[in-house]
Amino acid sequence: MAEAALVESDIQMGQELLGILDAASFPVTGAAWVYYADAGEWRLLIRTPRAEKDLLGALREVAGAMDAAGDLRSRIDLARIKLVPPKDKVLAAIGSVVRVDGASTIRFSRNMINGILIDDALIYRLAA
Repeated sequence: MAEAALVESDIQMGQELLGILDAASFPVTGAAWVYYADAGEWRLLIRTPRAEKDLLGALREVAGAMDAAGDLRSRIDLARIKLVPPKDKVLAAIGSVVRVDGASTIRFSRNMINGILIDDALIYRLAA
C-alpha cells in the first residue's frame, strides 16, 4: 500500500468529478487515483481522447465543467488532476488485468504489470 493515505474526501471528489464530466458529455474512458511514490502523492488520472488531440483545451473544459457545477475546483487542486491519452501506459497496464464499467471504486495495490509498478490505485472506471 502507499505511504500517503488517500482520504475519503479525495475519493468522494473523484466520484463527483466523474459525474460532472459525464453530465458535461466529456469523454472519459478511464479514471483512477494513482499513487506516485517518487512524488509522494496521489493524482487523479482521467483518460480521454481529448488529451491526445488538445490537452490544454481539454484541461480548460474540465475546469469549466468543475466551475459550472459548483465549488469542486476550490476543493481539489487542478495540479492533482492529470488528463492522459488513451494509450497511457499506467492505465493501460491496469486495464490489461482489470475492467471497470460505469462508476465504481476498486482498490488495486502493489502490482507489477508489464514492467510497470502500480504501488496503489483506486479505480473508478476503466473501459476496454
